[in-house]
Amino acid sequence: MTTATSTTKNRLREFLPTHWGEFDTLLDQVFGPNGFRTTRTFYAPASIWEGDNAYHVELDVPGVAREDIELTFEKGALLITAERKQPEQDRPGWHEERAYGKVTRRLTLPDSVDPNSIQAKLTDGVLHVTVAKTPESQPKRIDVN
Repeated sequence: MTTATSTTKNRLREFLPTHWGEFDTLLDQVFGPNGFRTTRTFYAPASIWEGDNAYHVELDVPGVAREDIELTFEKGALLITAERKQPEQDRPGWHEERAYGKVTRRLTLPDSVDPNSIQAKLTDGVLHVTVAKTPESQPKRIDVN
């Protein structure tokens, strides 16, 4: 008695040399298992840390223009919105790993921040935001007599 098993096979593999298996993987990534391209969502990884005098936020936003970044501070929260726009021309292609769209990051900051001190700088695709602490909340050196 023989049992028939159903397997899916990429027939292109039959025509390619064995070391071209990576090409088969690439085709699967491009066109997906159902033959459709997948879309990716724009994501902006962040680093957040506290210094002696300020809080710092860095956000990776490569390909985002200054005019497509918005920062607001309201009710103790810093809201950062960045948008990477898709190219305007039609670019039919085989593979697209770049993601487009809008990303929003919301950070609740402690009461010890000075909202008037918020500064932002975009350099080489990295947004660096600095929020100073109020003078009352900064460490103070006390002299010993």
